[in-house]
Amino acid sequence: MKRRHTSTSSKPPSREEAKEEPPRKVMKKAKPTTPTSLGSLPLYGEQLPENGFQDIPPAVQQTCEELREVMAKVRDLRQSSGGKAQSEIDAQKHRGMVLFASLKKLNRLSHLYCKDTREQTHEQKLEVDDLHLQLQNLMYEAMHLHKEITNCLEFKSQHEDIELVSEEEFYSSAPEAVSRTAVTMKDEHQRMLAQLEWELHQRKQLASQRSSLEKEIREQELEISKKEEQLGSLQPALENLRTATLPLQKFLDLPMDRLREEQELAVLLPPLLYIVYMQAKAYSEVEDPGLSVSITGDAGEARAFQNSSGQPERSTPPAEEDSGDSDNEGGNSGRRKKRRKSGKGSSREQKDVTKAHPLTVTLTLTPKGVGSFKIALSYLPHFNAVCAQVTTVSLEGTTESQHSSFIDNSALLHCLFEGDTGRTSPNSVVSFHIRKQGGDVFSSVVRQNGFPYKWLQKACGVSMLAESPNVTSVQPQVEISAEYVGTVVRALKERFVVQVNLTRQLLALEEHQLLLGPNDGEELFPDPAHTKLVRWKHSTLQEVQATQHFGSLSIFNLQERTNRFFLATLQHGQARLYGLVCIGTGYPVTPPCFAVMVESTSGETQREPHDIQIKNLEAEVNLHFPWSLKGDKHGKFLLCRQLRRLQECFDVFVESKKSPSERRTRLLHQIRGRGRLLSFTST
Repeated sequence: MKRRHTSTSSKPPSREEAKEEPPRKVMKKAKPTTPTSLGSLPLYGEQLPENGFQDIPPAVQQTCEELREVMAKVRDLRQSSGGKAQSEIDAQKHRGMVLFASLKKLNRLSHLYCKDTREQTHEQKLEVDDLHLQLQNLMYEAMHLHKEITNCLEFKSQHEDIELVSEEEFYSSAPEAVSRTAVTMKDEHQRMLAQLEWELHQRKQLASQRSSLEKEIREQELEISKKEEQLGSLQPALENLRTATLPLQKFLDLPMDRLREEQELAVLLPPLLYIVYMQAKAYSEVEDPGLSVSITGDAGEARAFQNSSGQPERSTPPAEEDSGDSDNEGGNSGRRKKRRKSGKGSSREQKDVTKAHPLTVTLTLTPKGVGSFKIALSYLPHFNAVCAQVTTVSLEGTTESQHSSFIDNSALLHCLFEGDTGRTSPNSVVSFHIRKQGGDVFSSVVRQNGFPYKWLQKACGVSMLAESPNVTSVQPQVEISAEYVGTVVRALKERFVVQVNLTRQLLALEEHQLLLGPNDGEELFPDPAHTKLVRWKHSTLQEVQATQHFGSLSIFNLQERTNRFFLATLQHGQARLYGLVCIGTGYPVTPPCFAVMVESTSGETQREPHDIQIKNLEAEVNLHFPWSLKGDKHGKFLLCRQLRRLQECFDVFVESKKSPSERRTRLLHQIRGRGRLLSFTST
């Protein structure tokens, strides 16, 4: 380092000199060292003080400041003295070495303190972990105790589910040794224990009784099984006995097999047919031996029908099918196309509606001395109704060809009671459903199985079918059937006797004969008739409606389809009388009705509305004369007697046109009344 040259002149130094001369620093006076601060720190092997680490940072800072001062002083000495103050520099070096040693000591101490702090921290962490583990154990124990306390508080004993007797019954029935009234009346817990003890005692008694009863049941079951084995071995023997007695049954006419088969079929009958079968069977055995009841049909089909819940499969109505098709077809275009409904239902729908139960009940009625007829009763599940139709009719003393021409099977059942034609459904909902499916009318649907007459439904135990869509919900009543079966059987027999009597009269009229009763009706008709029956012919409703000779036919009920019409021709000399006879199902309560037309000897016909004498003749035959007849309850001679009266009236009518000298009979009165009507009384 060059020394700075000084001069006394005021000339400033040149720029080169200023560059060579370093800047002058102001040296701070070094503070004396504080050996007390370093000496207070522990040496090697000494125990570290508890808070000695806090003294190391200020000691390090102080030592570093002193070391900076020594280094600065050494630098200044070298720059200023130029090597002359070597001893002082060495002294400063020695001092710097001491300071470096102090820093090393401080560094070692800091590491020792860090190590000691880590060890203490680790020990504290172990203590904290131990305490935390103890805390967790205590918390778990507290939670477990809390849970146990909750379980104890929520505990439900089994005695709460036991249905105990009331306290009054307990004190009245339990003995004093169990009830302990003095204690249990005051302590509820003791009372509960006493009730449980009494309940246990009673249950033990019941358990012993149950075990004894079960033992008795097992003994009875064992005895029953033995008897069943005996009965099972008896069945083949009985079957062999029955087979061996078949010739004897046939010889003695014992219908045992037939009755057994009927009993097997009766179980398969629907409720309505079963009720009418049982009631008719009972009535025939007690009241009327002339009534026989039988069951016809296939048992296999009946079982299949019964397994299918007794209801036929109903198809979807046409309206619903059309709506479904229109939805599918109109899905793309957004507009629904409605198909025109068919006027008639499909054949399958009609078949399902009219499908009858496989079994039928046949009633055979045999009135004495007239013949017999059979009525078949069929059950229609779709309508929950029973239909009836006459299957066979046989008359005594006539051939099949004779009575088949006149006997009308439908007339035997039609209007058996007033207004009951059987052509309408007992339930209006059924008729509406038939029209919805495309059917015509109810009568055309059920015609093949007969007609559901109201009297028949009552005989089956149904007083009135409910007006409800669920027709099958109507339940039959045995009381109604038992009360009504006898009335129906008597009415059917009376109707058959009436029809047989009418048929016999018709057969006689075909031969131009009149059945007038005992002694050929001399009491009613003492004088012989001069008018003769020359013709009797059956006519149809279409022929009657087409005729114009009888004028207005308002006196006939042309709407009644069961009415029968006949044409009669009477002759008195050259004069003729043509009569149109209408016979209804109400015969003989409703007498036959006559409409007449007279053809005089000159060939003129008298049947104008103003012809009051013809109307007078009709009134005499239709009104006055039938009511005067008595004792002919079954109409055995009513039709023939009316014709006989018509002959008398026509005799009077013809004789009144003649002069008194030409008359064959003497008229009692020529005319009568203000209307100057003919008097049809002669002597």
